[in-house]
Amino acid sequence: MRVLFLTHYSELYGANRSLLELVLEMRDRLGVQPHVLLPREGELATVLRKQAIPAAVIQFEPWMSERHYSGRPHHRLLQHWRHTRLAMERAQANRRAIPALLAQARAWDVQLLHANSAAVSVAHRIAGATDLPLVWHVRELPERHFGFHLDAGRRVYGRALRSADRIIAISDAVRIDIERYTGPNDRITTIPNGVLRADRYPLLQEQAHHRWSTMQPFTFLMVGLIHPSKGQLEAVEALTILVHRGYDARLVIAGGGRDRDLRERIARSGVADRVELLGYVEEVLPLYFRSHALLMCSRNEAMGRVTVEAMACGLPVIGHASGGTPELVENDVTGLLYTGDASDLADRMLQLVADAALARRLGEAASSSVQARFSVERCAQEVLGVYRAVLSKGK
Repeated sequence: MRVLFLTHYSELYGANRSLLELVLEMRDRLGVQPHVLLPREGELATVLRKQAIPAAVIQFEPWMSERHYSGRPHHRLLQHWRHTRLAMERAQANRRAIPALLAQARAWDVQLLHANSAAVSVAHRIAGATDLPLVWHVRELPERHFGFHLDAGRRVYGRALRSADRIIAISDAVRIDIERYTGPNDRITTIPNGVLRADRYPLLQEQAHHRWSTMQPFTFLMVGLIHPSKGQLEAVEALTILVHRGYDARLVIAGGGRDRDLRERIARSGVADRVELLGYVEEVLPLYFRSHALLMCSRNEAMGRVTVEAMACGLPVIGHASGGTPELVENDVTGLLYTGDASDLADRMLQLVADAALARRLGEAASSSVQARFSVERCAQEVLGVYRAVLSKGK
């Protein structure tokens, strides 16, 4: 089975890490021949080529963007015009890219298209021009999570999603969000991401108990893109509350992104010596074993790959009760959920700092809960089932 995967960026963050694991599993064990189209060179393209997976770079643009407005009304009007002009330029660039994208799809003689994100703007156009079946893998809640603006509007976005032969949602929260645009849709299948191979989970579980021999200071960890929606500022504020109450705690933040506001907040917090900014970290597993709990403060997280990784490593997770996080973390069983602001987060953090036995119990339960649900093998088998169902119907 020859499948063309389309992804909208080239770095190895969450969506592309999931894509890489999926295509390797499908190629190595499930008889799928993957081909990948990327909009630019980057780490993913390099890894694909090292793995001898056909990959081509043809520039196209996402059809979602962040829009920021400030100043007086006339400033905001000028900003709106600039955003609109840039959106039109992205749309024009995509129209110009279509012939090259079609030529590459035909040269590879693929049988099916797999769009790796809601942000892949060209997927439905390629499908329409080639009559290839399209599976759209939606891994985000674009407006609710990142505050993205849909350049073509909600109706066009919804119509494009409805054109897919099947939509894969990585959580029920994502499925519900998709239906905001498509209306009731019986072609959506929920398949949680495969995060680790099945044989990794017991190995990580065996190492989990070592962290509890050293409890001072109690170390909270955040992993992922630094972005206002991810809640790093809230975590710093919550840590400040704990430290000012006299508790021995620290916060480690790993990830790249927009960190200027975060650095300024840390500098003003009075607890700068308790916060460590590591930047982008390629291998995060050692960080999990040097920590005592993960913070997932992201609002409307689609699923939370790092949440599963942390739970697999025996970490209790304190997560915001929104998006897909409650589908991963069972409150007071495998972690703790909060619904409010930094004060509520601090209260949850305090529960673990003050009760190491609770933290350990939640972490051990978390590790057991994820092993069967989030393996790469299970995910790939379920995605392959979607492919077979789509191809058996023909077009």
